[in-house]
Amino acid sequence: MGIAFCNDLNMNAEIVLPGSGVRVAWVKRGEALVVSKSRPGFDAASVDSILGLLRSVSDNSFPNLKFLVFDFNHGGAEASCAVDGFEDMAAANAGLIVDTPVITIAWVRSLLNGLDFDYAMSCSAIVAEAGARFSLSGEPFDLFGLYAAVGRRIGFVRTERLIERDAALSAAEAHDLMIVKDVVAPQPNFEGISAYLAQAGRRYNAAHAIFRAQRIAQPPIDRRPVDG
Repeated sequence: MGIAFCNDLNMNAEIVLPGSGVRVAWVKRGEALVVSKSRPGFDAASVDSILGLLRSVSDNSFPNLKFLVFDFNHGGAEASCAVDGFEDMAAANAGLIVDTPVITIAWVRSLLNGLDFDYAMSCSAIVAEAGARFSLSGEPFDLFGLYAAVGRRIGFVRTERLIERDAALSAAEAHDLMIVKDVVAPQPNFEGISAYLAQAGRRYNAAHAIFRAQRIAQPPIDRRPVDG
């Protein structure tokens, strides 16, 4: 799948992976890929497609790639319910910054919750449009990874209080808590992403070094069940 996937992507500015609801597009003159999903959460098909892309990136199939952006724009739909392969996909995404020159960014446009929020936390940085919101609601068993990732970032006591509060954070609140790196004005399609990456590209080397050091200091979340 990886080789055919790479060939298709090199020939086209944008492709839709059949059956998965995953769309992949080039921006910034081939230095960035934007991955979009048509529905919240992840199913087997979307996990397989995204994991295939991550493996292709890890294998240096895109030598000029600097940024891999995951574009979340699903409205207020619930995105929980664990699916097989999600743990491997999140770990592969988290590891890219250590093993490759690629910075991963979660771009959030609306409500982010459940597994989408969990996956976003495995990226090097989260960028939110001003109207975005962040929710920790959902089934605790399905969201262990999210709670652990947010707890690492802001402290587990504060995370517990946010869960008990059961209210979504605004983009500004998430920024104040250092969950979100930057808050930007909403723009249609990929215009905001392209503008942001144009600025980020100027400090790419320093940003990559910082994000890589952060990931080495805090390796991916271990989601394996504990034997009783």
